[in-house]
Amino acid sequence: MSFGVSLVSLAFCATALAGSASGVSPMPPASSAQLQQAQKLIGTVTDHRVRVVKALQGPDGMVALEGVAVGPGHPKGKAFAWMTPNGKGLIPVAAPLVGIHKTNWTERALMSLGMEQKPVPAKTVADWIAKRARTFLLGTKGPIVDTFLDPNCIFCHKFYEAAMPLVRKGDLRLRVTLVGFLKPSSADKAAAILLAKSPAKALAYNEAHFRVAVEEGGIRPIRHPHPAITGVVGANTGILSHTGALATPTIVYCKKPGDFVMSHGLDNYSAHYLRKLFHGIGSIDAVGGCTG
Repeated sequence: MSFGVSLVSLAFCATALAGSASGVSPMPPASSAQLQQAQKLIGTVTDHRVRVVKALQGPDGMVALEGVAVGPGHPKGKAFAWMTPNGKGLIPVAAPLVGIHKTNWTERALMSLGMEQKPVPAKTVADWIAKRARTFLLGTKGPIVDTFLDPNCIFCHKFYEAAMPLVRKGDLRLRVTLVGFLKPSSADKAAAILLAKSPAKALAYNEAHFRVAVEEGGIRPIRHPHPAITGVVGANTGILSHTGALATPTIVYCKKPGDFVMSHGLDNYSAHYLRKLFHGIGSIDAVGGCTG
């Protein structure tokens, strides 16, 4: 995103470390002095081609800004930036600003400004996966857990390696919703896996040949994807975008009927941790409900 020559559409991709802003109150408006500072800074940086329309108080004096293009000949749209506490620095991208308690302040600001939707509940996500997503199942026994994976996601790779021993033992099943947004090859790799005769085996190949140093899945991206499969990956990714963070792995499970949990990333990627996390949980059924 740029506050320079042009404005581009908002694109916000959070990392697996970013917390969710679900359930938090809106951020308060910035002071008139901060707003004046923001107007002056944005005017200087963009030669007065962008105007600040809203400013909110962030953590430790940071100020969240919403801007729009002004004057003829400039693309329409909104842009987001952080202004530093002294009013002299600008961070013109919607990268996650994550606090010590994993509060994603950027996500919270975007929601407060009305530039991003509030996340849908975990139960709704499970329902949408069951009814709208293209998925495949890993394992034959154990409770079913929904998980969004990107073929190029290093944290997904760690989650897969930790979860598969439980899957092989029949203690867990994973319903995989493949998405593609982390790298240019992500969507075409997801398409290649979904089009394979056995998506489960194709994913296993991707993870077995995962190149950790460059964070690249091992499967080759499909060369000429049909619009239909491109649409499938896009729809899967669209569901993920409503969870509160475009982050992988995102995991949805049910502790018991009516009690769904959603997590963007995990605190630990080990089989021992997953065994404790998923012990005694319910199973998400084929229609997105929870069975004990």
